[in-house]
Amino acid sequence: MNKHKSFRKFVLIGIFFLFVMVLFFTVSYNKAIDKPLKSNEDTITIEVKQGEGFNDILNKLDKENKLSSKFFVKIKLAMDKRNFKLHEGIYEINTNATLESFINSLENENGDKDLVKLTIPEGYSIDEIADTVDEKGICSKEDFLKAVKNYDLPEFVKADNKKRYNLEGYLYPDTYLVKKDSDGNSLIKTMLNRFSEVLQQVKEETKTDLKDEEVEKIINIASIIEKEARVPGDRTLISSVIYNRLDKDMKLQIDAAVIYALGYHVDKVLNKHLEIDSPYNVYRYKGLPVGPISNPGIDCIKAALMPAKTEYLYYVLQTDKTHYFTNNYNDFLKKKKELGY
Repeated sequence: MNKHKSFRKFVLIGIFFLFVMVLFFTVSYNKAIDKPLKSNEDTITIEVKQGEGFNDILNKLDKENKLSSKFFVKIKLAMDKRNFKLHEGIYEINTNATLESFINSLENENGDKDLVKLTIPEGYSIDEIADTVDEKGICSKEDFLKAVKNYDLPEFVKADNKKRYNLEGYLYPDTYLVKKDSDGNSLIKTMLNRFSEVLQQVKEETKTDLKDEEVEKIINIASIIEKEARVPGDRTLISSVIYNRLDKDMKLQIDAAVIYALGYHVDKVLNKHLEIDSPYNVYRYKGLPVGPISNPGIDCIKAALMPAKTEYLYYVLQTDKTHYFTNNYNDFLKKKKELGY
């Protein structure tokens, strides 16, 4: 009798858990179909390239963490056995769209003619970004720079009138889909939001609890690495040199910061260039530049957070685009002479 009761109890518990699982599955499934997209913004922009299918779009959105559940969406698509006729173009989709309206939008033959692709390369300065948005006909250079100077700063950025631009370093370099007539403020907001997303990603991947007051130092160092490193393998080594020189209270003496101080590009930094009196001239003043000198990408931000453990204090660019590193000044001078500097 007791065995019979125990068996019944076991079956009831099993049925209960099965019911809970089915209910959870059903609720999650319906939620994913009713609202498949997720974002902090009201809309997201999607580019459909030639030859891409709907699965390609789903994979991209999932990678960008803009999809509620790729699993449930794919279950729905498998059940419907639907054929897709996506058209190449740029689409702006409301994040509250149902799966059906989302698919219908991507099957619109015209796409969104008011959206353009804006690509900001890693290491671009704000002046270079301003030139790019002007050339693309999105926003005039003057209006963009005016917006940069007047924009309300995020909490992790310290205002300093000695900086060329307080937002330098934080307009994240990426490819954006933006409206042709976007104003400076909307472009800045988009790039700052992307920076915040990347910074959170960096924190999670490096398991670093980066405080707001520490962000500027990291981005400052990352901006130097971005301009100095020519190959990926040198990033953490250059980072180590920066930290080692700071620890020893040595001047950084980095050419990229001097070029930023000049405000124009030179292929070779000469002695006359080193005379410029600027808080970005790290040949003249100790410590980091007054602010970042470029807008760095994620890999350089990681390198700034996690430098290699070395005793290197010097480096010099070699003909193969790698740097030669050493902690010996005489060795450094010998290598410079050997390379013809």
